[in-house]
Amino acid sequence: MYNPESCVIKSVTIAAGDTVSTVLDKRYYSYITIFLPANWVTSTITFTGCDTIDGTFTQVVKASDVGALTIASVVASKCIVLDGAIIEGILAIPFIKLVAGTAQATTDKVIKIGLRR
Repeated sequence: MYNPESCVIKSVTIAAGDTVSTVLDKRYYSYITIFLPANWVTSTITFTGCDTIDGTFTQVVKASDVGALTIASVVASKCIVLDGAIIEGILAIPFIKLVAGTAQATTDKVIKIGLRR
């Protein structure tokens, strides 16, 4: 049965002209949905991860081919449900950052993230 208290909405920001978001603390959550804003610049999304909130974030890659976990190029105002290799790849990483493949020009991008246990 759905329990609305088991789902929370957080947000991360990619500053204007940058590609890397602020930190998402997902320590207690398994499922992730990304809500891209209307001002999102079409881009792929990859991830960096770290075991601490203020440590060195490094690219998240798959062990099978050492390729980056990549969300295909996506346009603004989309709701992206992470599945398959992507969700499995970041499941045990407590802190992640989203990395846009294209600089998010002109304005900050506030990206809402749905998290569920």
